[in-house]
Amino acid sequence: MNPFALLQNIAQRCRSHAADLPSPSEAVEYWRGVGFILAGKRYVAPMSDIGEILTSPKLTPVPGVKHWVQGVANVRGRLVPIMDLASFFGGRATSLRTQRTLIIEKGELLNGLVVDAVLGMQHFPVDSRQAVSSSGIPEKTLPFISGVYQRDGEQWPVFSFDALAKDEHYMDIAV
Repeated sequence: MNPFALLQNIAQRCRSHAADLPSPSEAVEYWRGVGFILAGKRYVAPMSDIGEILTSPKLTPVPGVKHWVQGVANVRGRLVPIMDLASFFGGRATSLRTQRTLIIEKGELLNGLVVDAVLGMQHFPVDSRQAVSSSGIPEKTLPFISGVYQRDGEQWPVFSFDALAKDEHYMDIAV
């Protein structure tokens, strides 16, 4: 048998024993967000809302403001007001060591929001988003929740920074 015929024979045997390619399945579209803990409860916020995640920046206190306004920080040459989100909702931070500041920029509003911890990127199938129910979500945060995802028996309320920015109580920081 010549070398060419041998190669053809090998190729034919390979094709006869080869498994079919799997059929293309439907691609699942995922929603991406950043998970965080606030007053001991898990939340997730859209990736598009969070510009940066920082460890506690150096703060300059601001007199005459509510207790949940921690001060102002210089973040890359921009003055950013830093707010303690747990204190705003009447709670307390659980651990200073794990606290992070989420830099949020919504239109002209630029804020740093202190949360208890950041849980990294979270992915959920887009079609698995559920309507908001009061079950398991603290009442004070309920107006700021735009939906809920479930994963492994855990509830992940979607925190709306748009709703927070429109809240009169949040925008009224003077004492």
